[in-house]
Amino acid sequence: MRQALLISIFTFTLSLLSQGLPAPAQTAKSGSYILMKVGGGFYATSGDLAKRYSQFASVPVSLGYKSKSNLSFSLNYSPILGNNVNITGLFGDMLGPSGEILDQNGFPTIIRYYLRGFSAGATVGKIFPAGKSSKHGSFEISAGAGMLQHYIKMQFDAGRTPQLEGLYTAGYDRLTNGLQLSQHFRWQYLNTETLSVYAGIDVCQGFTQNRRSWNFSEMAAETKVRKDIYFGLSAGIIIPVTLKASASESKYFD
Repeated sequence: MRQALLISIFTFTLSLLSQGLPAPAQTAKSGSYILMKVGGGFYATSGDLAKRYSQFASVPVSLGYKSKSNLSFSLNYSPILGNNVNITGLFGDMLGPSGEILDQNGFPTIIRYYLRGFSAGATVGKIFPAGKSSKHGSFEISAGAGMLQHYIKMQFDAGRTPQLEGLYTAGYDRLTNGLQLSQHFRWQYLNTETLSVYAGIDVCQGFTQNRRSWNFSEMAAETKVRKDIYFGLSAGIIIPVTLKASASESKYFD
């Protein structure tokens, strides 16, 4: 039921993009641009993702194109960085009587856990003017599809805990990836003569699976399809590169 609802939201967003809205002449006649973006984002999690990680940050980068008719197309990559790992029982029966993992010398191993991964994909969107009197402000609605991947990174003193090193790491890192759908709602200020910026809301839904053949802590393979959902805010700078435009076109980015 939830999966069907998410797909419906994604389809509805694409429908809005395909229909578009009427825009003032100054926007409809604007030129075409290459848009390079880099920023930062902070996200909360839901669904199966929240059972393992509560929140994370990202540094999204993208390379996009804005057409004269204010359609947008972009390729996006966002590394995932977090340090809130909520999973319990990760090491199963490996724990000693004290509830800790012992190294080869019999001392407790200090282990730090991190969320790592990335999302990558392509989006298509529509840009609408922020107002009749605004030359540089606009809103963008976009949706896309791509890949989501995440795993647990463990950090400890190398060479002292052989039961967690090398090939054994794969039995504990929960490497997971799969299809991701995304929707983005953003305000942006585009001006080739000064700093251009954007800020907005991102909502993403991943349909992923564990890619390891065996989880040592559970002594079983994880085969179910996960629903990894996250949402949050992102903001950053834009570097717009003007493509060739005719003299009759209005200067939307003056």
